[in-house]
Amino acid sequence: MDEVRLGVIGCGGMGRSHMGQFAAIPRLKFTAASDSFAANLKLVTDEYGVQGFETGEELLDSGLVDAVLIATPHYFHPQYSKAALQRGIHALTEKPVSVTAKAAAEVNAVAEAHPELKYAVMFQQRTLPRWKRVKQIIESGQLGELQRMLWVGTNWFRTQAYYDSGSWRATWAGEGGGVLLNQCPHDLDMLYWLLGSPSRIHAHVNLGKFHDIEVEDDVTAYWQYPNGASGVFIATTGELPGSGHWEICGDRGKLSMSEGKIEFIELSISSRTFIKQSQSGFAKPEQTRILIDPQGEAGHKLMTNNFINAILDDEPLVAPAVQGVHSIEIANAMIMSGIQQTTVDIPMDRDAYDTFLKDLIEKSGVKL
Repeated sequence: MDEVRLGVIGCGGMGRSHMGQFAAIPRLKFTAASDSFAANLKLVTDEYGVQGFETGEELLDSGLVDAVLIATPHYFHPQYSKAALQRGIHALTEKPVSVTAKAAAEVNAVAEAHPELKYAVMFQQRTLPRWKRVKQIIESGQLGELQRMLWVGTNWFRTQAYYDSGSWRATWAGEGGGVLLNQCPHDLDMLYWLLGSPSRIHAHVNLGKFHDIEVEDDVTAYWQYPNGASGVFIATTGELPGSGHWEICGDRGKLSMSEGKIEFIELSISSRTFIKQSQSGFAKPEQTRILIDPQGEAGHKLMTNNFINAILDDEPLVAPAVQGVHSIEIANAMIMSGIQQTTVDIPMDRDAYDTFLKDLIEKSGVKL
């Protein structure tokens, strides 16, 4: 095979955005699309001249595709990922990989049974040069042992009109959550990618605090990591102007970002060691400030190109979708902790969360 015949399941705004970049990706042949909304599908078939199908299953059974990009609403991501893999078709899914960790794990089991297939998720933040440099600093040991994390993502401001634009938006039945499932998957994936999963979460979750919605639009959570390090995660769609700020502190320094600028303050010696060895009550070790601002290409196109290269050349995936279960589990844990006002351990009881979410959907009365 010298090219990949790619189909797209979901022809809404996100799906069409991806399609606009296909021509610039070598060895990708866009061959088919599907959408349950006839108007969306017609826009795509008219513009690109591809074969159109009403359902994703029809597309998958058409024989026209080697791989698919899934850009449907959240609840359909695992359904079509699983269906593709079971048919021997490679799958690239939009984020999140699912609404629940249980659903993500079920797709992972199918993916693991088909190691010859590529299963990726569109976590394009991983391609940003600055994040790759941050990860390198952490993995090299320069930061030392993790001690504390602070993540403030309050720059997700949305109006009521945004939520009113679709009956599925901001409902348990349509999205399975609010700011954590819609706006924060990239944030949560980045934290997992850099630091791994916390072992325990206690969250304060406000449902419809700023908007007339049934899901969470304001979250403050305390995380505990396996080594005892602490973390605080804050997110909302109701704050203006909002902040995008984070700090990751180890015993050898601190990484931080404010106003888009990332800085690494490196210590000449471990703070834990210095605490024990210094003979002065107010002494501090030598510190070096380093600005992190590498440049380079990043974004959705790079992710799709990586997916094509992985299929044809066995290039390592930037974001294997089997890793997507971790950010979903963190989101699930925060929602469950906040609503039940309890502490949730990770790994969590995924069956219990499924039952919990089904109960929220039933109580909401929203039918889609």
